[in-house]
Amino acid sequence: MRVWASIWLVVLLGGCATPASNRLAVQASSEKQWQGRISVTVQSDPPRNMSAGFSLEGDARQGELNLFSPLGTTLATLQWTPSTTQWLQTGQQRRYDSMAHLTEEVTGAALPIDAMFDWLQGKSAHSTGWQADLSSIHQGTLLAKRLSPEPLVVLRIKLDAP
Repeated sequence: MRVWASIWLVVLLGGCATPASNRLAVQASSEKQWQGRISVTVQSDPPRNMSAGFSLEGDARQGELNLFSPLGTTLATLQWTPSTTQWLQTGQQRRYDSMAHLTEEVTGAALPIDAMFDWLQGKSAHSTGWQADLSSIHQGTLLAKRLSPEPLVVLRIKLDAP
């Protein structure tokens, strides 16, 4: 019985360990940071749903988005600068030509990163095909929907309390 308890302890501790990320330089001077839960639902056939804890820092031009499991393990890190867009996952690195392609690979839909940063700050921003409900952003909740092109995409963000 002790052997099984020891194995479970090792598994649980290993699940909490996160390797050091291959971080790109993110300017700290005007950097914004958010953390909480993110969910993306794509009403396709079959439907796709992605949900994770997250931390986001930087801006639409240069930043980093970390996605976490319920246990706090880093699932993936998305990094971008004017010259590089990459996805780091389990020691592997994949480069993309744009954030739209990267977010589509990760979530099933190209997310409007430029508008998302404005929405998280409570600013109305236009993104073709998207409608954002900012009525609860002061309570830490963002809801945005992509109505066009189909399929419908629903982005939900619940920020942790400061």
